[in-house]
Amino acid sequence: MRAVPLGPVLFLGLSLCIASAPELREAPKKIAVVGAGVGGTAAAYFLRQEFGAEVQIDVFEAGQVGGRLASVHVEGAEYDAGVSGFHPLNLHMKHFADTLGLPVRGGVPSLRAVLDGPGLVLEESEWLLVTVLRLLWRHGLGLLRLALWVEGELDKLMRVYQFQQFGYSFSSVERLLHAIGGDDFLRLTNQTLGEALQGAGFSQHFVNEIVIPVTRGSYGQSVKINAFAGERRRGGG
Repeated sequence: MRAVPLGPVLFLGLSLCIASAPELREAPKKIAVVGAGVGGTAAAYFLRQEFGAEVQIDVFEAGQVGGRLASVHVEGAEYDAGVSGFHPLNLHMKHFADTLGLPVRGGVPSLRAVLDGPGLVLEESEWLLVTVLRLLWRHGLGLLRLALWVEGELDKLMRVYQFQQFGYSFSSVERLLHAIGGDDFLRLTNQTLGEALQGAGFSQHFVNEIVIPVTRGSYGQSVKINAFAGERRRGGG
């Protein structure tokens, strides 16, 4: 597998978009993957699993291999520039970690707080019960509703593994998303996270204090990000 420097102009999706289609009668002799971020490298991995060692796979990348998962060096120290964890339902990431021999680390003990201008509006306690009571007092059952909403969508996303297991393929991302979650998933791709949360009945007060700190910390952005991506992040995906 060779990496050839070239500006990426295409994002090649993960396993389902490259699973063998019914009309494909013989394996291709050469395959080009544009972009060596997490999507491109995973696509190359699944292509190799699908077609074997006889197919030549070229990965084109203008910058650093790894994309958001790359490491950066600052004043002699190395830091991971990508996400710090992944959801336990992300079976592909668990598989990659096992394959590469990467140990799973627990979270670093810390307390979180929400700062709004001159002071703290919400602060986590060392005592779980105190934290729960603070959240209930300030936001009622909003956090529980959010967790149930996100987990319900993640349950639908698990259908991806069934489709891959049986070799299903889709001609477009839209068809894939519709097969997984119906019109609701397609709607999320055409909304901001803020619009989706508002449509689900969450107050602006709740969004400001609970959701925006997460999107700021993860993406450096507000709830104007795409709803599909934002919802995955709320689930830790």
